Amino acid sequence: MTAALRTAVVLEDCGILSSLGTLEETVADLFEGASAIVPGPCFGVPVAHAPFKDVSWRSLGVAAEALAPCIDASDLDKDTTAFIFCAAKGDISPLEAYYESGIRPEAFMPLLSSQAHYAKKILNIAAGRTIVVSDACASGATGVEIGRDMLVSGRARSVVLLGFDGISRFVATGFHALSALSPAGARPFDSSRDGLTIGDGAALALLTYREPFAGDVVVAGAGSSNDANHRTGPSRTGDGLFRAAKAALADAALPPGDIGGVKCHGTATKYNDAMEAKAITSLFGEEYPPCFSVKGAIGHASGAGSLLEICVAAECLRRRLAPPSAGFETLGVDEPVPISAKPQILRTSSMLCLSAGFGGINAAVVLSEVQ
Repeated sequence: MTAALRTAVVLEDCGILSSLGTLEETVADLFEGASAIVPGPCFGVPVAHAPFKDVSWRSLGVAAEALAPCIDASDLDKDTTAFIFCAAKGDISPLEAYYESGIRPEAFMPLLSSQAHYAKKILNIAAGRTIVVSDACASGATGVEIGRDMLVSGRARSVVLLGFDGISRFVATGFHALSALSPAGARPFDSSRDGLTIGDGAALALLTYREPFAGDVVVAGAGSSNDANHRTGPSRTGDGLFRAAKAALADAALPPGDIGGVKCHGTATKYNDAMEAKAITSLFGEEYPPCFSVKGAIGHASGAGSLLEICVAAECLRRRLAPPSAGFETLGVDEPVPISAKPQILRTSSMLCLSAGFGGINAAVVLSEVQ
């Protein structure tokens, strides 16, 4: 891809807040093999979890203030800018406090639409259109797909995406009721994996549509599907995730062989990792690119996590390296997916980012660095 050949959806700026810290801190620690997962209890539940490095970030307003400097919003035109808020539950701490104390929330009601407008005001984003995307754990990736579509179709010239999901009593007890949480910590794709680890997460990104320059990371393609399998369980065959990935590659006009690495959803639950390994094998056959998951290091940040991980993937793409998958030792899926506890060299300048969520949603995004 060159600037002379085409315009593209450019990832202009982005930033994250995770259990390892900011984007720079998170990426550096990932390559060091660090993990921010800590022992329980978590809201009274005896499971490991990955809280924000700064616990004050669990407030939507504080997180938005911390992320605001990560993008340059000064030149955004209200009439041509869209704001997309991506979350599963977002910040429901005011609701939980209300039930405990009876005091009505002052800043915002926990409805996602209210959270979106509150965060947009904190960020001082001039956007004529505000969209809420709540596709469970794939919310951020679906938001990127919607933003890309709006830019390519001319319905917007700039798209600002904010993803936010904080650990709450509702989330901790809900996942625990599903027997989905690991007591000790997530080990994606490992033979001893015993569940996911919930984590805090927030991410902010600015997308535009223009001629890209060398070094720009672009959203080359995106796709999604729904396998209609179960309210909370993924399809055991991986067909839905495979279709989403195939659609993203078609949108990017790239064959599987041009993908240099895969940022896996990699939750460390028995069935998710198994179905994802099947989907990756269906897509690449025996020509696997390096694959990795970051959830053994920063936990699963629900709907915000997929946007956060796309931002991390962009930085890994610039380094031409896949980071170690924290918690991984021995492959525990049937297919020989190349997960590693060490960094791996990406074979090209493009990366496939996979996400999935409750309700059967699957999402895929292709990132490419312009040469």
